[in-house]
Amino acid sequence: MTRLLQAHGTRVASPVGTDGSWWVARPDDGTDGPWLEVLVADVPVDGALASRAGLLTGLDHPHLARVLAVEPLAPGRVALVCEHVPGPTLAAVRAARPPLADGEVVTVAVPVAQALAALHAAGLAHGAVGADRVVLRPGGMPVLVDLRGALRGVGTASGDVHRLVAALLGLMPPLDAHLAAGLEDAVRLRDALEGLLRGRATPEGLVETVFAAASPEPVQVPDPDELAGAQVALAAGRSGAPRAVAPVAPPVRRARRSTRRRARWPVAAVAAALLLVGGGALVVRALPDQPAAGPAAGAADTAASPPADDVRLTTDDQDPAGAAAALTRLRTAALADADAAGVADVGVAGSPALAADTALLQDLAGARSEGLTADVTSAVATATDDSGDVTVEVTSALSAHVRVTPAGERTDVAATAPRTVALVLRWTGDGWRVWDVREPSGATP
Repeated sequence: MTRLLQAHGTRVASPVGTDGSWWVARPDDGTDGPWLEVLVADVPVDGALASRAGLLTGLDHPHLARVLAVEPLAPGRVALVCEHVPGPTLAAVRAARPPLADGEVVTVAVPVAQALAALHAAGLAHGAVGADRVVLRPGGMPVLVDLRGALRGVGTASGDVHRLVAALLGLMPPLDAHLAAGLEDAVRLRDALEGLLRGRATPEGLVETVFAAASPEPVQVPDPDELAGAQVALAAGRSGAPRAVAPVAPPVRRARRSTRRRARWPVAAVAAALLLVGGGALVVRALPDQPAAGPAAGAADTAASPPADDVRLTTDDQDPAGAAAALTRLRTAALADADAAGVADVGVAGSPALAADTALLQDLAGARSEGLTADVTSAVATATDDSGDVTVEVTSALSAHVRVTPAGERTDVAATAPRTVALVLRWTGDGWRVWDVREPSGATP
């Protein structure tokens, strides 16, 4: 690797990620020459390898990382020498701020779709499209990086688009209190993207879809200090992202605070079969109105819990799924009453979830929701990270209710279909609280 970097007049500046296969290299002579990225890949040695390498080095698209050379390292092992794309990944941006507005999603979707179209026109596929493979250059221009999959010859054109759509959905708020507030138009883009996942999708079709649903607007990048914590967490593997922003990346612009951010989780969500794993034992908790293979000792009747019981459930450090159910109901009641203090008590101070809920309350402008209840159907604890945060996938629906503005105007709001989201819970001095809300694991193809 050292000889390879020297041959290109560079030396290692920093690693990207933690697996030792991706490096940023700076000019060896200390000049202002171009910086490079070197990505190591194990590839099948077949007759098409040289052809794929030639196609990659011949591609030149403003939203696709430029591959300058493909260098052999050992039999079946090569290095892609690419332009260095400075800036945070979309995964880091999303980890450091509330969900993207629809217009921001359009701004990301169109250039990346166009990059995929160029890749597919050359007879290649990316194979690993995701929020951690899209970098925002200074100024906010998205660039698709990491073309090792294309060199390996893995992936399909349709699969690339489906992965991009899934990544875009992960950047957006789930279907949530917009419906409770009577803001059905706010989910037009989400519904359109979900429709693309159900059939064959093309880059051109994706571009047409997003432009028909929303108008582009600049992506708001968090402050550098806000990004730093998110990047450290991603590099440590908490979100599974292989790429962290190298310390040599130029500063990003400061974000304009916006009150247009939407809520990140449903007003309702959570608990029928609470699946907990602990100490090697698998315990299934079933609600009274759900069939079960047998009684579960100590099962909690989370569906019928009154508010006092919900408060108690949030303080049980052994039952994050039950706490997720309780926190969902408490949040539903607080939003129905336009109770800012109640909403604040559900989220972790300074968390992305609380920031989104605070913005949602501003959007509601004091409107209350009479008769709003959460029909909770399930809560399943699915993962615990190194810091102790627990991810719980929860499903719920909202009842029909009446939205009442401060001026007394009344609007009937229909019930919603069940929806599943992943709540990231954090243990605090007051018990379990919500740190973040994300797409469930099954949403990514």
